[in-house]
Amino acid sequence: MSMEVPIFEKCCDKEPFAFYGLASYAAQLMEYSALNLLLVLSLPEMNLCTKQLFDEITANLEKKTFGQLLKKCKSKINISEQEIETLNEALELRNFLVHHFYKDHAENFISVDGIQEMVKELRVLTAKFDCADLILEKTYKPLWLKYGFTEEAAEKELKKIYEKAAQRDKYA
Repeated sequence: MSMEVPIFEKCCDKEPFAFYGLASYAAQLMEYSALNLLLVLSLPEMNLCTKQLFDEITANLEKKTFGQLLKKCKSKINISEQEIETLNEALELRNFLVHHFYKDHAENFISVDGIQEMVKELRVLTAKFDCADLILEKTYKPLWLKYGFTEEAAEKELKKIYEKAAQRDKYA
């Protein structure tokens, strides 16, 4: 996914929530990259893969936590020790974000400097999730090619999503 993380503009009280949302979004993309990697590693040969089997495997994987997905991925792929450390850190940070971030920053909400500290941390988390996502993405993309899922196929699917949104909303 990899995007440039926006800067803190000190525009309003809602900004920490917006940066939390951005960090959460990056974490979810990272989680789905782990799911995509494990999914492609779980599929049988192309001529044996039915839509029903694909959907069943996907449904089962969607029930797993990011930690469970990551553990299975790491046992099935060969990546560098540094990449494993990056993924492990991303797991810890994702769990911190979801379970402890606001509790740990409760006092920061009542000061401008505290809010700035929160946003700074959220920007770092977003960048780290993006980095982990790239590791997973670069690992699964070549594997999907044998199933015919190319960049062109992805663009075609994305175009369908945009068209559907445009039909629903004139601002899409």
